[in-house]
Amino acid sequence: MSLADGLLELTLARPQALNSLNLELKERLGEVLGQVAYDDKVRAVLVTGEGRAFCAGGDLSEMDPKRSPEEARARQHKLLNQVFLPLARLSKPVVAAVHGHAHGAGLSLALACDVVVAGESAPMSFGYVHRGLTPDCGITYVLPRLVGMARAKELLFSGRRFTGAEALAMGLIAEAVPDGDVIERARARARELARGATVALALTKRMLDQSTHLGFEDVIELEAYSQAVTRATQDHAEGIAAFAEKRIAVFTGR
Repeated sequence: MSLADGLLELTLARPQALNSLNLELKERLGEVLGQVAYDDKVRAVLVTGEGRAFCAGGDLSEMDPKRSPEEARARQHKLLNQVFLPLARLSKPVVAAVHGHAHGAGLSLALACDVVVAGESAPMSFGYVHRGLTPDCGITYVLPRLVGMARAKELLFSGRRFTGAEALAMGLIAEAVPDGDVIERARARARELARGATVALALTKRMLDQSTHLGFEDVIELEAYSQAVTRATQDHAEGIAAFAEKRIAVFTGR
């Protein structure tokens, strides 16, 4: 974990296990996300993985088939509420750099971020069905909204593998680049966001999140509120001044 110029870089560091999500890693992610939410020094986040994987999903060694349904549900509820929901609802923009394997909960983790940059050959899948499991980590909400219901069913029912290039063609991710360029390209996008108008970005993210379940009139009201808030910011004044002076705006996040 490192912070420089408003960009916090989080690296999943279990390369020997393809950065699979064990209890320790999930708890650490939850702690960091809780801190980041209230840290004004953090203006954007970049999530990467160490080694040849972004995240291979849940750690199979911790999946006990003898665990009671009540205990399994409690563990899953904790994962969703301490990691996935805080990541998806974080007010700062989040970029995922998927340079290698991303499967199951690992791919869901990437898609909980705002922008996904992946390697063209990066292997991806939602392989739950091959383990006799149903999907988790909110992917049955996210996936149909990204690729449509028919494609979501095909990917989840088959559990097949696909590449970063295919993910881009499906509309699943924002960008696919040559495999060796993923980290630097994702870092460049994250740095650009960290230099952005922080309040405007946070409110735009909130509006997009809420637009999926609000009516048209409700969205218009939310837009009016957000415009009122951002018009009072220093960043808006800087944006107007930069336009008039024909220069690049320097935003401070205030």
